[in-house]
Amino acid sequence: MLKKTVTIDDSVSIRLPEEIIKALGLNPGSEVELEVVGNTLVIRPETERKRSTQFLETFQSVLEKRKSAYEELAKGESS
Repeated sequence: MLKKTVTIDDSVSIRLPEEIIKALGLNPGSEVELEVVGNTLVIRPETERKRSTQFLETFQSVLEKRKSAYEELAKGESS
C-alpha cells in the first residue's frame, strides 16, 4: 500500500488507513513507538512496546540466573 506524505505546519505526516489503525488496536490519542530498522519504519502500539520490554527483562533475568549452567553446557561433554 503506497501513501504520500503531507506537510502539516512544519512537520511531515502520513495518514494511516483505517484498516491499519484497527489492526494495531489504536484509537485517537493512542501512543505508538516508532523505530527505524534499516530503511523500514516500524510502528508499535504502546501496549506492545511494554510487553516486549517485559519479555526482554524476564529473558535477561533467566539468562543471568542460569548463567553458570549455560556456561557448563557450552563447554561440552567431558571425556
